[in-house]
Amino acid sequence: MEVHHPHHPTHKKKWSEYLLEFFMLFLAVTLGFFAENIREHFVEKNKAILNVQNLYKDLKDDSLNYVIQVNNRNKQDSCFEIISNLYDEKKIEFEIPTLYAAHSYILYRNVPKMNTTALDQIKNSGSLNFIEDEILKNEIQSYANDAVYLKTREQREFGYIDRMLDPITTKNFQYRFYQKVSSYENFEINNNKIVLKIEVPKNLKLVNQSKFDWDNYFSILAMLKTIRNSTDHSYTIPVQNKCNKLLGLVRNYLIENNALIKK
Repeated sequence: MEVHHPHHPTHKKKWSEYLLEFFMLFLAVTLGFFAENIREHFVEKNKAILNVQNLYKDLKDDSLNYVIQVNNRNKQDSCFEIISNLYDEKKIEFEIPTLYAAHSYILYRNVPKMNTTALDQIKNSGSLNFIEDEILKNEIQSYANDAVYLKTREQREFGYIDRMLDPITTKNFQYRFYQKVSSYENFEINNNKIVLKIEVPKNLKLVNQSKFDWDNYFSILAMLKTIRNSTDHSYTIPVQNKCNKLLGLVRNYLIENNALIKK
């Protein structure tokens, strides 16, 4: 019986065919790699733009907050100057209602706060890597770092008030009237004088006024003013300027990327 064996082709591919197959495979893998990178970059760039849009909203709020808080701090300085002048002129004991109003407002905890929600999102998500504008990136990082300094100054001021002035308030000011006058809406400053808008009790005094240490009191207030001046000149005003500068840069970035939300 004759046995038939399967036929095996003996044709061998040319080296050029192997090279072509390798090239086509390499090209497919490379194009796929670049396509995936482009897609990933597009997605991350869109995320970065969304984060910058949120930052823009926060910066607008911060900018308004700085204006309000700086004005409030200037009013606190005015209150200090009014009662300090009365003290120097030896008239302070005849202007006790003015003292109540000024004291209550000077003790108002009032340090500008920075909204860090969008800033943290930009830093933690890696969105900074997809912002091509190096100036904008540097300003974002610089502004974010200032949040720590503002918080430190807040703790410095509030801690001083807690330790040095709150005990004076609870020990020497009649709490019922002090509670009423402590609302900033209940007085105004007019012609360098404090004008109260609420009824003042007759013969209003400090508790144990005859034993009150005026020199020590105004020394403590003067130190608070010094601390606040340091905060304003070294931190509050510079950070406010940074906020306004960054707000302009962010706005331009969003305009360039057709992503500005006008709200």
